[in-house]
Amino acid sequence: MQTFNWVLFSLAILGTTGLLGIGFGIAMPNTIVIICSIILTILSVVTGFSLKRKMYNKEEGLSKSNS
Repeated sequence: MQTFNWVLFSLAILGTTGLLGIGFGIAMPNTIVIICSIILTILSVVTGFSLKRKMYNKEEGLSKSNS
């Protein structure tokens, strides 16, 4: 059974918050909010995907060694 991963969940929440911030920044023309939200979104998505890939590769190595 797979457990809940709080780190990936937190990164997903941060990415969603960044996307919401982009929308708010566009609605109230505020360049600082848009730029900070884009940076937050990119960092959280890239970090989440890289962690997920590392976890997947680690599981692949375990399943190959068990076979």
